[in-house]
Amino acid sequence: MRTINFNSKMKWNKRSKYSLGLLKKCITLMLVLISLQTTMKGQTVDRVRPIWWFGIAGAANFNFYNGTAQILNDNLTLPYAFENGFGVAPYVSIFAEYRKNRVWGLMFNVAYDGRMGQFSRIEGPSSPGTSLTGEFDYIAFEPSLRIAPFAGNLYFFIGPRFSYNVQDNFMLHSEPEYGSNNESKWSDVYGVRISAQVGVGYEIPLSAPDNTTQVNLSPFVAFLPYFGEQPRSIENLTLTTVRAGMAIKIGCVHRAEPATTSEITVPPPAPAPNIQFSVSAPSYVPSQQVVKETLPLSNYVFFDIGNTEIPSRYILLTKSQAVGFSEMQLQDCQKDPSTRSARQLTMYYNVMNIVADRMRIHPDVTITLIGASAGKGEAIARANATSVKNYLVNTFGIDPSRIKIEARNRPLIPSELSTSKIDTELTVAEDNRVDIVSNSPYLMTEVKDNSAPCLNPIEVTSLDGSSPGDAKVTVNATGASSSLRSWSLDVKDSAGNSQHFGPFTSDVTNLSGAAILNGSANGSYTIVMTGYTREGDSIKKSTSFTLSRQAVPSQQEQYLSILFEFDKSRTVATYTDFLATTVSPHIQNNSIVVIDGYTDNVGSADYNQTLSVQRAQEAQLILQAATSASNLKEVEYRTNGHGNVNAPFPNTLPEERFYNRTVVIDVIPNGSVAQK
Repeated sequence: MRTINFNSKMKWNKRSKYSLGLLKKCITLMLVLISLQTTMKGQTVDRVRPIWWFGIAGAANFNFYNGTAQILNDNLTLPYAFENGFGVAPYVSIFAEYRKNRVWGLMFNVAYDGRMGQFSRIEGPSSPGTSLTGEFDYIAFEPSLRIAPFAGNLYFFIGPRFSYNVQDNFMLHSEPEYGSNNESKWSDVYGVRISAQVGVGYEIPLSAPDNTTQVNLSPFVAFLPYFGEQPRSIENLTLTTVRAGMAIKIGCVHRAEPATTSEITVPPPAPAPNIQFSVSAPSYVPSQQVVKETLPLSNYVFFDIGNTEIPSRYILLTKSQAVGFSEMQLQDCQKDPSTRSARQLTMYYNVMNIVADRMRIHPDVTITLIGASAGKGEAIARANATSVKNYLVNTFGIDPSRIKIEARNRPLIPSELSTSKIDTELTVAEDNRVDIVSNSPYLMTEVKDNSAPCLNPIEVTSLDGSSPGDAKVTVNATGASSSLRSWSLDVKDSAGNSQHFGPFTSDVTNLSGAAILNGSANGSYTIVMTGYTREGDSIKKSTSFTLSRQAVPSQQEQYLSILFEFDKSRTVATYTDFLATTVSPHIQNNSIVVIDGYTDNVGSADYNQTLSVQRAQEAQLILQAATSASNLKEVEYRTNGHGNVNAPFPNTLPEERFYNRTVVIDVIPNGSVAQK
């Protein structure tokens, strides 16, 4: 047998290159649409979701043949061998989809499935110019499982294929002495084949979100592997297909139409939820310790190793929530008695919202986001910083030109590596972060020599949870958990001052009596419950109650603190100006100043104990110098270092370890409150 180098081979190569180029363009288009899945998160609108969808689809089948055949059919028994076929053929289907919910559904297609191919190499008793084109076309039945695991319009499908052969022709072109053109049918062709397909699609809505008839345009790509796709039974010829196409889908929400105007009946309104609303107020509210706090705000956003999306523990707002957000609202969150640590983390997890709010108030402020990857490369570092920038731009509308991005393997001030495997794992997690820095005094506090810039702290007046127990106002909304999506409370005093609480989802909630009194000795209050049903309707209930305070509040304390980098990279000396100008003015004659130093759990317990004592004592020396210059008398200092024992935070997350590297200063005026 001799090999024929036929002229049409060059034509086939050109045709195949064009077809493969078309395939690449289709797949590229699909990838672009899939990438929209990420950018459209948070921008989707709830749409009417029909259960049944119907439509038509059209596609191009890119068919790849592999294997050989020795004869074409029983009448043409010349010993031909051919292999490596390729061709593009049409695919047309009608289909129905059943969607049980947004994630799971079923698809069923009935299709004409074209499988034309031209073979790239032929061996046989012929002369130059021989070519072979074959067709194996089918009517296909394709049931599939439809899965949409992500928010948005991306979906996947997978399922079997049952195909029935309707065409099995071939065309052999050769020189006249060898039979000229032979057009006939293949022999030994399977009539029915069972195979499989897997694919991905993206739905582009073409109709308004609330239309009862929804129309979607859906580009898709499917892969039909070779197993189960052997067209003939006499050799190992196999067929693999990549399908790229477009579908039009129509879904309708059924609404019964009245036959005539006289038959129109207006359904009665749905009965209002039966909510039993009542309030139980205490006979008195004990005196609550009021504390004024200056809470430090770390300028770091930590990322989980292996993930460049902002972790879910940070408070991320929607666009509509961001419009009404202000830093002052966070102070309202301190109405309920709580621990200082809990208040600190509440503020910290709002760090990106606080930065965005300050940038909106001061439109000339610019920032730099310095991404770091803990040694994993600048690409990951840049992705971390880009995630923060996208949140500020897309959620708060900050002009992207005001945000610069830098990428580093390690941050400007890294946590030092250790010989301990456990300690190394902790410090590596701390270096996978984004630093928020700026030259603006509206955003950042500049400490000594600009060696450790940090975000301006937040000042709040709070109710200290370690003070005497607060009496609770118990609010009962029996039936709310089963009938309402959520409910909120507005409490108004006799002077018209109002406080808002909620939203809530359970049947019972407790409000702080001290928070409602808000410094008053007593008061009469009207409380209004506003509930929202799952259908979007609202209901209101109201009642009244009175409160009185048992005793006069004790004098106000001052809580202030400073944060340190890893080990000694940010020393107490860098906070000299902060301690002298911000902390010391709160110290009066006869005050008690309690200074407590803490560390994280990295390193030995003895080393951390020594470090915490050193930091606390250095802070005391700076404050003593400042109070002496102010001629204050009878100031008592109680200074302790605790190491990582009874640290304020659990030491589990990077931010918790950073907040444990702290010196906490409690200024008790006039010595009237005992140390806690």
